Amino acid sequence: MAEEGDEKASGDVEEDTKTVTPQPEPKIPDVELIVDGFGLMPKSMKVPKNRTSNAFEESKQMLKEIKVTNEEAKSPCSSSTNIEVVRRYTWRTKNRMTVQIISYGATITSIQVPDKKGVPDDVVAGFDTLEEYFQPRNPYFGATIGRYANIIRDATMVVRPSGRMYMLSNNKGHHHYHGGYVGFDKVNWHSYVNGNQVIMSHVSERFHEGYPGTVMAQITFEVTCDNTLKIEMKCTSSEPTIVNLSCTPYFNLAGHHSGNNTMYDHIFTINADKYTAADDDGVVTGEKKVVGGTIFDFRVPRVLRTMLPRVAMGGYDINYCVTQGTAQDLTFHARALHPVTGRVMELYSNQPGLQFYTGNLLPDPDKIVETPVKAAEEEEAESTKSESGDSTASDKSSVAGEVVNEEESVEGKTSVGYVPLMGKQGTFYKKHGLFCLMPQNYPDAVNHTNFPNSVLNPGEVYVHRIQYKFGILLGRYI
Repeated sequence: MAEEGDEKASGDVEEDTKTVTPQPEPKIPDVELIVDGFGLMPKSMKVPKNRTSNAFEESKQMLKEIKVTNEEAKSPCSSSTNIEVVRRYTWRTKNRMTVQIISYGATITSIQVPDKKGVPDDVVAGFDTLEEYFQPRNPYFGATIGRYANIIRDATMVVRPSGRMYMLSNNKGHHHYHGGYVGFDKVNWHSYVNGNQVIMSHVSERFHEGYPGTVMAQITFEVTCDNTLKIEMKCTSSEPTIVNLSCTPYFNLAGHHSGNNTMYDHIFTINADKYTAADDDGVVTGEKKVVGGTIFDFRVPRVLRTMLPRVAMGGYDINYCVTQGTAQDLTFHARALHPVTGRVMELYSNQPGLQFYTGNLLPDPDKIVETPVKAAEEEEAESTKSESGDSTASDKSSVAGEVVNEEESVEGKTSVGYVPLMGKQGTFYKKHGLFCLMPQNYPDAVNHTNFPNSVLNPGEVYVHRIQYKFGILLGRYI
C-alpha cells in the first residue's frame, strides 16, 4: 500500500486515456422550410362599383356590413382581434432551388433555380410588397385561380343534368373571367405546415360571384430535393357547381428581369394535337382544330422568335387540348428551355387543357397610349373622395388593368405616354417579356357538351395535380 502511494505521489503512473469519438456533423436537410410574415391584410377590400351581382349576394353583403358596424360600435378595440397575417413560406433545397409562396391568393412569388454555371436567379414575375399585389393592374402574377379559370361566355352557365341557369359576375366585358371580381386570387387562405408540405384552405360561400353551392377548397404545396414544385388542388361542393382551379406563374427562364429579348430565345414543346378555336373576343366557340400545319404546332421544339411574328393576335393566348393516354393521371404538358442559361422547365398535370400565353397585354413601350386628362382628373378626385370616407369608390378590375383602356374618348387634351408595370427589384415588365403555361379544363366547358366535364356534384372530389420540374441542360439541345 505504501509503494502504491509513493507511485501516485511521484506522478510516474500512466494516465488513463479516454478515446473521444468525433461528433457527427449535422446533416443538411434535403429540403428546408421557413415560415415568416409577408404583410397584413387591410380591414376592407374595395369592390368595383360597376360590379354586377345577384340579389342573394347583395343581401348577404348588406348583412355583413350591418354586423361589422355593430361589432365596431360595441368594441373600439375589435379591429385588433381581426388582424389577418399574410404568411410567407420559403423552401430551400440542397440543389440550390428556392421557392416562396404567400397565403394571399395562394400565390407563388418567387422561384430561384441555378443555371448551367450554378448561378441561381429568380425566374417568376411578382412584386416586392403585399400592397403591390392588391393593385388592379396585377395580371394574376403567380396566383391560384378559382372557382373557374379562364372565360365563361356571357357570364352565364347551365349546370347539367338539372338544366338550371346561373348568372355570374361579368368582370371582363360581358364575360366572366378567372372567378370574377373577388376570386380565389384575392383572398387570404388559411394555412398550416405538415412536414415539408404547406396546406392552404378556403371556403367559397354559396352564390359568391354567382356560383351555386358552398365549395371547400384545399391546396397542398411541396418542394422536393429534385427541384420539383408539386401542387395538389382539391374541392368538394354542397350542391352541383363548376370547378376549374389553376395557377398562373409568369416565367422567364433567363430571369424575370431579363425582358423580351431573352424571352424570344426560349424553345417550347407542347404535347397537343388540337386547340380550341376562339372568336375575336378570345372566347372559345366550341370547335376543336388540328395544330398540324399551323402556327400553333409545338409538337416538336420550336423557337419562339421564329413563331411569334406569324401570330396575327400579337402573341399566343390559346388553350391546347393536351394529348392524354387512357386512364393516365399525370401527363406531360409542355417543356420550356432557355439555351443560353441552360434552364429547363417541364410541366405535368392531370387536366385536359393548357393555356399558353406570351404576355401580349403587358405594357408595350413601343405603343402609344392615350390617357384622357379629364378622365384622369375625375379618377384622382374620386380616389380623394374615397380616402375621405366614401366607401362606394373603388378600383377597376385587374383584367382591364393590364392595359389602359383606349376605347374611351373624352373631349379635351390628352397625355401620351408609356404606362409601366413595375415588379420585383424595380423591374419593368413589358410585352412578350414573360410567358405563362396554365394547366386547366377547357374554357367555357360548362356550356359545350363536347368539352370535358366541369361539373362537381356533392359527394365527389375535384382533384388537380400539377408538377413544375426544373433542370439544367448541359449538352446541346436538338
